[in-house]
Amino acid sequence: MAIVAAGSGTAAAETETPARIPPFFAEYAVTLGRLTLGHSTLELTYPETDRFRYEMFVSPSGLARMILGTDYTDITEGRITEAGKLEPERFRHEREGRDERVEEIVFDREAGVVRFDGEEELEWSPEYVDRLLPQLLIMRDLSGRIGETLRYAIADGGEVSDYTFRAMGRERVSVDAGRFRAERIKRVRDNGDRESNAWVDPEQYNLPVKIEHVAGGRTFIMELKSVRFGE
Repeated sequence: MAIVAAGSGTAAAETETPARIPPFFAEYAVTLGRLTLGHSTLELTYPETDRFRYEMFVSPSGLARMILGTDYTDITEGRITEAGKLEPERFRHEREGRDERVEEIVFDREAGVVRFDGEEELEWSPEYVDRLLPQLLIMRDLSGRIGETLRYAIADGGEVSDYTFRAMGRERVSVDAGRFRAERIKRVRDNGDRESNAWVDPEQYNLPVKIEHVAGGRTFIMELKSVRFGE
Protein backbone atom coordinates (compact mmCIF):
# COMPACT_ATOMS: atom_id res chain seq x y z
CA MET A 1 0.00 0.00 0.00
CA ALA A 2 2.91 2.19 0.10
CA ILE A 3 4.96 3.17 -2.91
CA VAL A 4 7.46 1.72 -2.39
CA ALA A 5 11.89 -2.17 -3.54
CA ALA A 6 16.40 -3.09 -1.67
CA GLY A 7 19.88 -3.24 -1.67
CA SER A 8 19.39 -4.57 -5.12
CA GLY A 9 18.05 -1.50 -6.87
CA THR A 10 19.64 0.31 -9.78
CA ALA A 11 19.52 4.02 -10.49
CA ALA A 12 20.36 6.60 -13.11
CA ALA A 13 23.67 7.56 -11.54
CA GLU A 14 25.61 6.01 -8.65
CA THR A 15 27.84 7.33 -5.89
CA GLU A 16 29.38 5.91 -2.71
CA THR A 17 27.44 3.51 -0.48
CA PRO A 18 24.83 5.50 1.51
CA ALA A 19 24.95 5.58 5.31
CA ARG A 20 22.76 3.07 7.17
CA ILE A 21 19.29 4.27 8.14
CA PRO A 22 18.89 4.02 11.94
CA PRO A 23 16.12 1.86 13.43
CA PHE A 24 12.78 3.66 13.58
CA PHE A 25 9.11 3.30 14.43
CA ALA A 26 6.65 5.58 12.59
CA GLU A 27 2.87 5.86 12.95
CA TYR A 28 0.50 7.13 10.25
CA ALA A 29 -3.16 8.11 9.92
CA VAL A 30 -4.84 6.34 6.99
CA THR A 31 -7.79 7.61 4.94
CA LEU A 32 -9.63 6.47 1.81
CA GLY A 33 -11.46 9.39 0.27
CA ARG A 34 -13.49 10.90 3.13
CA LEU A 35 -13.43 7.67 5.14
CA THR A 36 -10.96 7.36 8.01
CA LEU A 37 -9.55 3.85 7.66
CA GLY A 38 -7.46 3.65 10.81
CA HIS A 39 -3.72 3.69 11.40
CA SER A 40 -0.55 2.22 9.96
CA THR A 41 2.96 1.72 11.29
CA LEU A 42 6.38 1.30 9.68
CA GLU A 43 9.19 -0.26 11.70
CA LEU A 44 12.84 -0.90 10.82
CA THR A 45 15.04 -3.02 13.08
CA TYR A 46 18.43 -4.73 12.85
CA PRO A 47 18.24 -8.11 14.69
CA GLU A 48 21.98 -8.51 14.03
CA THR A 49 24.69 -6.29 12.57
CA ASP A 50 24.29 -7.84 9.14
CA ARG A 51 20.51 -8.43 9.26
CA PHE A 52 17.51 -6.16 8.66
CA ARG A 53 13.76 -6.49 9.29
CA TYR A 54 11.20 -4.01 7.92
CA GLU A 55 7.48 -4.20 8.72
CA MET A 56 4.35 -2.35 7.62
CA PHE A 57 1.15 -2.85 9.64
CA VAL A 58 -2.30 -1.47 8.71
CA SER A 59 -5.26 -1.71 11.09
CA PRO A 60 -8.73 -0.32 10.25
CA SER A 61 -10.83 1.28 12.98
CA GLY A 62 -14.41 2.42 13.54
CA LEU A 63 -16.68 2.09 10.51
CA ALA A 64 -13.76 0.88 8.37
CA ARG A 65 -13.19 -2.05 10.74
CA MET A 66 -16.87 -3.00 10.49
CA ILE A 67 -16.64 -2.94 6.69
CA LEU A 68 -13.17 -4.42 6.16
CA GLY A 69 -12.57 -6.35 9.38
CA THR A 70 -9.00 -7.20 8.45
CA ASP A 71 -5.52 -6.23 9.69
CA TYR A 72 -2.67 -6.30 7.16
CA THR A 73 0.99 -7.00 7.92
CA ASP A 74 3.85 -7.00 5.40
CA ILE A 75 7.34 -8.03 6.52
CA THR A 76 10.58 -8.17 4.57
CA GLU A 77 13.77 -9.45 6.13
CA GLY A 78 17.20 -10.42 4.92
CA ARG A 79 20.92 -9.77 5.05
CA ILE A 80 23.08 -6.71 4.60
CA THR A 81 26.01 -7.40 2.29
CA GLU A 82 29.55 -6.14 2.84
CA ALA A 83 28.84 -3.50 0.19
CA GLY A 84 25.84 -2.29 2.23
CA LYS A 85 23.13 -3.71 -0.04
CA LEU A 86 19.86 -4.92 1.47
CA GLU A 87 19.32 -8.42 0.11
CA PRO A 88 15.84 -9.85 0.88
CA GLU A 89 15.57 -13.46 1.99
CA ARG A 90 11.90 -13.72 2.98
CA PHE A 91 8.75 -11.66 2.44
CA ARG A 92 5.49 -12.37 4.30
CA HIS A 93 2.05 -10.86 3.76
CA GLU A 94 -0.53 -11.72 6.40
CA ARG A 95 -4.20 -10.80 6.78
CA GLU A 96 -5.90 -11.37 10.12
CA GLY A 97 -9.63 -11.11 10.76
CA ARG A 98 -12.46 -11.51 8.28
CA ASP A 99 -10.31 -12.25 5.22
CA GLU A 100 -7.47 -14.35 6.63
CA ARG A 101 -4.61 -15.15 4.28
CA VAL A 102 -0.86 -15.73 4.37
CA GLU A 103 1.52 -15.26 1.44
CA GLU A 104 5.26 -15.91 1.49
CA ILE A 105 8.11 -15.38 -0.94
CA VAL A 106 11.53 -16.92 -0.28
CA PHE A 107 14.64 -15.50 -1.95
CA ASP A 108 16.96 -18.52 -1.72
CA ARG A 109 20.40 -17.28 -2.73
CA GLU A 110 22.17 -20.61 -2.14
CA ALA A 111 19.68 -22.62 -4.21
CA GLY A 112 19.53 -19.89 -6.84
CA VAL A 113 15.71 -19.61 -6.86
CA VAL A 114 12.88 -17.35 -5.73
CA ARG A 115 9.99 -19.44 -4.37
CA PHE A 116 6.37 -18.27 -4.33
CA ASP A 117 3.25 -19.75 -2.77
CA GLY A 118 1.78 -22.36 -5.09
CA GLU A 119 5.26 -23.78 -5.78
CA GLU A 120 6.06 -21.25 -8.52
CA GLU A 121 9.77 -20.50 -8.90
CA LEU A 122 12.02 -18.01 -10.64
CA GLU A 123 15.76 -18.02 -11.10
CA TRP A 124 17.28 -15.93 -8.29
CA SER A 125 18.95 -12.62 -9.11
CA PRO A 126 20.66 -10.16 -6.72
CA GLU A 127 18.54 -7.44 -8.36
CA TYR A 128 15.19 -8.98 -7.32
CA VAL A 129 13.34 -7.56 -4.32
CA ASP A 130 9.87 -7.94 -2.82
CA ARG A 131 7.10 -5.35 -3.10
CA LEU A 132 7.68 -3.79 0.35
CA LEU A 133 11.43 -3.26 0.24
CA PRO A 134 11.38 -0.34 -2.26
CA GLN A 135 10.06 1.90 0.53
CA LEU A 136 13.30 1.38 2.39
CA LEU A 137 15.45 1.42 -0.74
CA ILE A 138 14.09 4.78 -1.82
CA MET A 139 14.99 6.19 1.61
CA ARG A 140 18.50 4.78 1.27
CA ASP A 141 19.09 5.62 -2.38
CA LEU A 142 17.97 9.23 -2.06
CA SER A 143 20.26 9.62 0.93
CA GLY A 144 23.10 8.46 -1.30
CA ARG A 145 22.21 10.97 -4.04
CA ILE A 146 22.10 8.06 -6.48
CA GLY A 147 20.04 9.97 -9.04
CA GLU A 148 16.71 11.45 -9.97
CA THR A 149 15.36 8.15 -11.34
CA LEU A 150 15.26 4.96 -9.24
CA ARG A 151 14.48 1.53 -10.72
CA TYR A 152 13.76 -1.75 -8.92
CA ALA A 153 12.96 -5.28 -10.11
CA ILE A 154 10.09 -6.57 -7.97
CA ALA A 155 9.39 -10.30 -7.77
CA ASP A 156 5.72 -10.90 -7.02
CA GLY A 157 3.03 -13.34 -8.11
CA GLY A 158 5.48 -15.61 -9.89
CA GLU A 159 6.89 -12.90 -12.15
CA VAL A 160 9.17 -9.86 -12.14
CA SER A 161 8.04 -6.30 -12.84
CA ASP A 162 10.18 -3.20 -13.23
CA TYR A 163 9.17 -0.28 -11.01
CA THR A 164 10.49 3.19 -11.77
CA PHE A 165 10.35 6.17 -9.39
CA ARG A 166 11.26 9.77 -10.17
CA ALA A 167 12.23 12.61 -7.85
CA MET A 168 9.96 15.56 -8.71
CA GLY A 169 11.44 18.27 -6.46
CA ARG A 170 10.63 19.84 -3.10
CA GLU A 171 7.08 20.68 -1.98
CA ARG A 172 5.63 21.91 1.31
CA VAL A 173 3.54 19.32 3.15
CA SER A 174 1.53 19.69 6.38
CA VAL A 175 0.55 16.59 8.40
CA ASP A 176 -0.09 15.82 12.08
CA ALA A 177 3.64 15.40 12.69
CA GLY A 178 4.36 18.94 11.45
CA ARG A 179 5.24 20.97 8.37
CA PHE A 180 7.89 19.68 6.00
CA ARG A 181 9.71 20.79 2.88
CA ALA A 182 9.58 17.31 1.42
CA GLU A 183 10.85 15.69 -1.78
CA ARG A 184 8.00 14.32 -3.90
CA ILE A 185 8.69 10.88 -5.36
CA LYS A 186 6.40 9.73 -8.16
CA ARG A 187 6.01 6.22 -9.51
CA VAL A 188 6.29 6.28 -13.31
CA ARG A 189 3.51 4.26 -14.96
CA ASP A 190 2.69 3.43 -18.59
CA ASN A 191 -0.94 4.51 -18.21
CA GLY A 192 -2.70 7.29 -16.37
CA ASP A 193 -5.38 5.20 -14.66
CA ARG A 194 -3.46 5.18 -11.38
CA GLU A 195 -1.02 7.55 -9.70
CA SER A 196 1.27 7.01 -6.72
CA ASN A 197 3.30 9.67 -4.90
CA ALA A 198 5.29 9.84 -1.70
CA TRP A 199 6.65 12.92 0.06
CA VAL A 200 9.85 12.18 1.99
CA ASP A 201 11.73 14.31 4.51
CA PRO A 202 15.47 14.67 3.72
CA GLU A 203 16.04 15.80 7.33
CA GLN A 204 14.75 12.45 8.63
CA TYR A 205 16.59 9.96 6.41
CA ASN A 206 13.96 10.43 3.64
CA LEU A 207 11.21 9.01 5.83
CA PRO A 208 7.81 9.20 4.07
CA VAL A 209 5.69 11.93 5.68
CA LYS A 210 2.83 11.39 3.22
CA ILE A 211 1.94 8.60 0.79
CA GLU A 212 -0.88 8.94 -1.75
CA HIS A 213 -2.39 6.47 -4.22
CA VAL A 214 -5.14 7.41 -6.67
CA ALA A 215 -7.01 4.60 -8.43
CA GLY A 216 -10.54 4.07 -9.66
CA GLY A 217 -11.56 7.56 -8.63
CA ARG A 218 -10.60 6.96 -4.99
CA THR A 219 -7.63 8.35 -3.10
CA PHE A 220 -5.73 6.39 -0.43
CA ILE A 221 -3.57 8.54 1.87
CA MET A 222 -1.11 7.84 4.71
CA GLU A 223 0.07 10.85 6.75
CA LEU A 224 2.78 10.80 9.41
CA LYS A 225 1.63 11.27 13.01
CA SER A 226 4.85 10.51 14.89
CA VAL A 227 8.27 8.86 14.51
CA ARG A 228 10.98 7.61 16.89
CA PHE A 229 14.52 6.92 15.70
CA GLY A 230 16.89 4.63 17.58
CA GLU A 231 20.67 4.34 17.64
